[in-house]
Amino acid sequence: MRSYVVRRLVATVIVFWAVLTLVFMFIQLTPGNIVLLFTGTDATPEQRAEVMARLGLDQPLLVQYWRYLVNVLQGDLGQSNLSLTPVTDLIADRAIPTLQLALSTAIVATLVAMVLGLIAAARYGGFLDGLIRVASVVAISIPNFWLGLLLLMVFGLYITDILPAGGWVHFSEDPGQNLAHLILPSFVLGLATIAIVTKTLRASMLDTLQRDYVTFARSMGLQERRVVGRVALPNAIIPTTTVIGLLVGFLVSGSVIVETVFTIPGVGQLMVDSFRKQDIPVAVGATLFTAVFFLVLNFAVDILYAYFNPKIRELYLST
Repeated sequence: MRSYVVRRLVATVIVFWAVLTLVFMFIQLTPGNIVLLFTGTDATPEQRAEVMARLGLDQPLLVQYWRYLVNVLQGDLGQSNLSLTPVTDLIADRAIPTLQLALSTAIVATLVAMVLGLIAAARYGGFLDGLIRVASVVAISIPNFWLGLLLLMVFGLYITDILPAGGWVHFSEDPGQNLAHLILPSFVLGLATIAIVTKTLRASMLDTLQRDYVTFARSMGLQERRVVGRVALPNAIIPTTTVIGLLVGFLVSGSVIVETVFTIPGVGQLMVDSFRKQDIPVAVGATLFTAVFFLVLNFAVDILYAYFNPKIRELYLST
């Protein structure tokens, strides 16, 4: 098991290095001249050369790349070109709404999807199974930005006294309002997740319910509820765990659109604003935050998968 953890950790580090390299390449390919943002169009060549030297843009590309890697590994993401605020401080201020939105959505969506997936598998071929399958396809097909704008219009213009249509209130200020402001964004962000996890768990449960050990449990006189919950579900949840972990990572990246639609001051909105204003250090920092969260979550899911899957655990147990 230790060997498996080390291998997955090394793979995660390699992927993180590849992400850093790609981000650096995108920085170099970004249109526009960052020096003009500092000096303006009326600056003299000497003033522009001074800014380039201060930013390290006069160095060879490999030197810039090495310095970029060292700074990132030390937690130094630079400072904003506009506000001159450290990027890490800006991300720290915006991380809480993004993480709260993504994690709360993941928890609720997973619980709802588990219930729907079990019902669909237990009622295979019936009315509820067909209804859940159709609803899942519809939920996957709906673009989240369109659904967000639709709910924003409905609860902002027609039904104004039930749920807030946008904005954000921190949990420390008003827990009730914080949860109220989470409902619509979480619904928009988690609808596709519920559908995908439901379909995955349903397919896995249908396959597991055909196994010999499930047939043996039924022949022993166990109630169908115990067969589904105690025998089939622990085995069917193994492949679903991987899907859930990947989808939670996508929730963070998908929050870019949802935060913009519902004006939530998170990392996603910060990323959009920084790209719009050509504040490249902030945009890069927000992108790296999303990538690191996704990689850490993916690493944790791989470990959990090995923990729940006896085949993987036994394979690396002796190494």
